[in-house]
Amino acid sequence: MSRSRKRKTNKNQNLNQNTEKVIMNTDNPLFDYIKPRNNDMFSKMRGIDLQDLLYYIENYYLELRNRLGFDNYVTFGLELEFENAMRGRIENKLREMSLSSTWQLKGDDSLNDGAEINSPILKDTSASWNNLKKVCSIVNSNATIGSSSGGHIHVGTQVIGGKTESWLNFIKLWSVYENIIYRFVYGDFLTARPSMNRYAEPMTKDFWKDYQKLKEYDQLNMRDIISKISHKRYQAVNFNNVSDFSNIANKNTIEFRCPNATIDPTIWQNNVNLFVNMLLYSKSTRYNDDIIQNRRNINEDKYSKLSWYGEIYLQQALELCDMLFTNNFDKVYFLRQYLKSFEIGNKELSKPKPFTKNLSI
Repeated sequence: MSRSRKRKTNKNQNLNQNTEKVIMNTDNPLFDYIKPRNNDMFSKMRGIDLQDLLYYIENYYLELRNRLGFDNYVTFGLELEFENAMRGRIENKLREMSLSSTWQLKGDDSLNDGAEINSPILKDTSASWNNLKKVCSIVNSNATIGSSSGGHIHVGTQVIGGKTESWLNFIKLWSVYENIIYRFVYGDFLTARPSMNRYAEPMTKDFWKDYQKLKEYDQLNMRDIISKISHKRYQAVNFNNVSDFSNIANKNTIEFRCPNATIDPTIWQNNVNLFVNMLLYSKSTRYNDDIIQNRRNINEDKYSKLSWYGEIYLQQALELCDMLFTNNFDKVYFLRQYLKSFEIGNKELSKPKPFTKNLSI
């Protein structure tokens, strides 16, 4: 296949400096077809143009980036859960790599011979991603990702801030696109982990009801919002730790509980990129309520069950992709993990074809 049509595109200067290095190291023709720094509207593409884009994306393999390009105030933390853990060997390896004082190894009684490693507060630096890479390597050699293992991500509350409009935007966005989000954060699996409903219950219906009620308040404050959307700890997004809307503070986080666990650092990074950009988009002037409301009107509650989240909803995914990301490079990373070679899983924790590069750690 050798089609490579040229299209007019909008220049975008916000892509991180590491992008060109990654692109120059690949032989894939994708970035001859689309320019990585541009902001093409994938959701507007039709016919042969869209077919070509998807063909090239399916043959592109993701790799860990040095940086994602976040501002310094963006913080996040990771919880890596795993089973059949050889805790002594893991602890020794963490110590050998000078990580044991910051990346904390803990037991987890909800898993079979389970344990987890909790990261310190991280920022978008090459050191953070390199340490994650090391930790994933340690886990890969001394444990397994079991059927109940989760990959929770905490993002500092200051990322979205304390404006009520931003929070209403976020819960509306989540309620309308939760089916897309879940398939994406299945990561290197095609299905949800069996314990998903128990420990990370989908919230699309509840958040939509919350949004409808909250927008009718005459004088809405942040206490009203947090109280209304905090149904339980074990929901897709947990708000029980929220304490400060402007400052970086220990344990002051929004916890995303729905990702499956993985030992692939590229998938961890990609999940962080999604959640941070969802929060940033919810407070930005780019937030497009018309598109989101229209999608809600189309879908209503048709795709609100976990059993449907493993299906592919291409146009809806392209919509979300175009809203959240402002450069083609991030969009490719999102779509590659979401589409997973267009495979659908029908068995517990079935695996798709690989879509990330094997990294020597």
